[in-house]
Amino acid sequence: MEHNVVLYCEKVPEGAAALIEELCPPELELRFLYPVGNTKPGDFEDADFILSSIRRIGREEIDRAKSLKLIHSPTAGFNHVDLEYARSKGIPVCNSAGENASTTAEFTIALMLACMRRLSMIDRRCKQGEWHTWTWRHDQYELRGKTIGVVGGGAIGRMVLQRLQGWDCARFLYCDPFPMPKELEEALRCERVDLETLLRESDVVSLHCPLTEQTRGLIGEAQFALMKPNAIIVNEARGAVIDEAALVRALQEERIWGAAIDTWEREPLDPNDPLIQMEKCITTSHLGAATRESVIRCFSVGYENILRCMRGEPLVNVVNG
Repeated sequence: MEHNVVLYCEKVPEGAAALIEELCPPELELRFLYPVGNTKPGDFEDADFILSSIRRIGREEIDRAKSLKLIHSPTAGFNHVDLEYARSKGIPVCNSAGENASTTAEFTIALMLACMRRLSMIDRRCKQGEWHTWTWRHDQYELRGKTIGVVGGGAIGRMVLQRLQGWDCARFLYCDPFPMPKELEEALRCERVDLETLLRESDVVSLHCPLTEQTRGLIGEAQFALMKPNAIIVNEARGAVIDEAALVRALQEERIWGAAIDTWEREPLDPNDPLIQMEKCITTSHLGAATRESVIRCFSVGYENILRCMRGEPLVNVVNG
């Protein structure tokens, strides 16, 4: 009888593992590369199908999985998979594009507010017995009247713009190689501009572009030099889109006002990273898409793709052609 072993490749707590198991169709056998609780252990040699959100799936992993038929990333990102090598082996790679966009857009706006209102720092100090009613009233900010610049006009960027429509922002700018349809630009009241214009004119720069060779290090010394001294930058793209050393210098030298970073080039974040010590930098642990609802949506697409593969039906969201 044909095996239908699905290997999940991330480290998760028992609660998340239980939800992933609960969602798994009965005709599939789910195993975990990093088992917890009562989950069934597995390894690449067992895998007919792989689910991997951020764990690197390269030549070694693909070669070890001799029966591999499909790799699905239950998230929007897929740069952790060697797409070309998988294609050379006839293995499709798919993702759950768009399923966590609304979740990430919500979190993006939360990061904007947390940074501009110093929420993290004030929460910590309040719990330490400090009371700061007036301390920073001259130096914390609101979204009303601000220009919002979104780098990446895909699903997440569009949802950020959509959700900010009622906030009385002054302008909405976006930068993307591919323009939105005119009717969508009108509905979102946004204007497509080049990156330099967006950086010069925005009070909030929000990153939502994919990580490619063109976007790696996209925001560095020259780009921070263009930004307003009272501007903030939010990263919900990939960590490597920002040159972190340049960001540290921009904050230290007060060339920008603040930052909110959820994604990092090296994860988990080094506890000695200088950004952790900066009061005007919100640091979170790559959890923009981390809600129960988005897990259900993203894994449901992944399991459905596996069933489609078993039935010989067309797959959805193939990212390696």
